[in-house]
Amino acid sequence: MGGSLSEGLRTVFAVVLSCLVIGFVFMQWSTVKESGNAALTDSNSTITQMDEAKYTQYDAAVVTGSEVVNVIKLHSNDKIYVGVSIGGTQTNYIYSDATFTAAGASLAAARDKANTTVYINPNSKFTGSIVRDTNTSAIVGIVFTKS
Repeated sequence: MGGSLSEGLRTVFAVVLSCLVIGFVFMQWSTVKESGNAALTDSNSTITQMDEAKYTQYDAAVVTGSEVVNVIKLHSNDKIYVGVSIGGTQTNYIYSDATFTAAGASLAAARDKANTTVYINPNSKFTGSIVRDTNTSAIVGIVFTKS
């Protein structure tokens, strides 16, 4: 009888110890999983910031008209519009607006001195601003306003 009682206690002890070890492993796995998810979220945020850096560098920046023309050329293959506001009239290049359904104005018009409403004087100063989609917060445009 003493042997079966001792054997029963060992079995109970082994079951309790196994449950404790399994509980500890699950607790650690949950902690590691939460840490991994937080790290993934942070890395996604960093990647987004790096992707947007080519546009956000113009936010609140004062640039010349020649730089504005270069921005239009540089991003001509991107899904973005570049707006240039001269005297209250805004002309959009690459795409006509944030829907990206129609082509924007020709860059040749921006170089035509006779067309004063859209001519981008290379020596004029412009202040840039970023336009974001209200639903997704994605950058959809850069607008340069003549200072």
